[in-house]
Amino acid sequence: MPEKAEELDGANDPRSFWHSEVKRLREKRGWLQSRLGKEINVSEDYVSRLERGVRPPTHELSIRLDQVFDTDGHFVRLFELAKKSIGAIPDFFAWVAEMEKSAQRIEEYSPTLVPGLLQTAGYAREVFKAVWPYHSPEKIQELVDARLERAGILSVHGGPEVWVILEEALLHARLPVGVMADQLAHIVELIEGRKIVLQVLTQDIGMHALKTGQLRIMTLEDGAQIAYTEGPYSGSVLDTAEEVAACRRSYDLVRATALPQADSLARVKAALEEHKKHDQ
Repeated sequence: MPEKAEELDGANDPRSFWHSEVKRLREKRGWLQSRLGKEINVSEDYVSRLERGVRPPTHELSIRLDQVFDTDGHFVRLFELAKKSIGAIPDFFAWVAEMEKSAQRIEEYSPTLVPGLLQTAGYAREVFKAVWPYHSPEKIQELVDARLERAGILSVHGGPEVWVILEEALLHARLPVGVMADQLAHIVELIEGRKIVLQVLTQDIGMHALKTGQLRIMTLEDGAQIAYTEGPYSGSVLDTAEEVAACRRSYDLVRATALPQADSLARVKAALEEHKKHDQ
């Protein structure tokens, strides 16, 4: 059960240290995870996930922990350090990006944009310029570099299995000359290099189980699963069994509706040729 969770190395970074301090101070008081859960009004399983780094720290939770352990702002200060350590990655996605590094499997549905892990520098730059029109070129480049660094996990031997479902319409987006063609060529390379599995959801499908927005499901090293949904300037992590099961059901329904892999690759290649002709 939760008490047998594997040890988290608190020396890695401020975020890991925050999680390890929860366990250290709980054990110093001789409390079981169930006791700490009662003190901060969460479940025993939630405490286990905190100590393993599977559940992200929050400012509100840091305040509660400081009150329970009488640590005079210790957890709040660590939380602020953890936020700063993320760098160019937005706060609402930072924890997901951390979990991404050790994920065994990443499954994603994207209705409007090529997912970050698949993006080229040119495509990512256009995304960031649209979302942050007042950022300096230097800041935009910082964001692009951070995104490409994340994508490095696709090149690592033994990296995560990545399964992506894309809406067909996004393959035909009109961007500056060469950007979309380069992006689609990169996706073809990832598919043919067996780095990802990709399915296309055709434009004639109509209503489906994920019509309301983007979804990502990650399976972590310990077998735990989390889901992540995202909207403009915000994101939500879902990690209860009920929430993940609901997301899993919707994802599987959409996956069953999408084109098979070979047909999906053909659609991507057809869109690539279309963009090449348009760019001439």
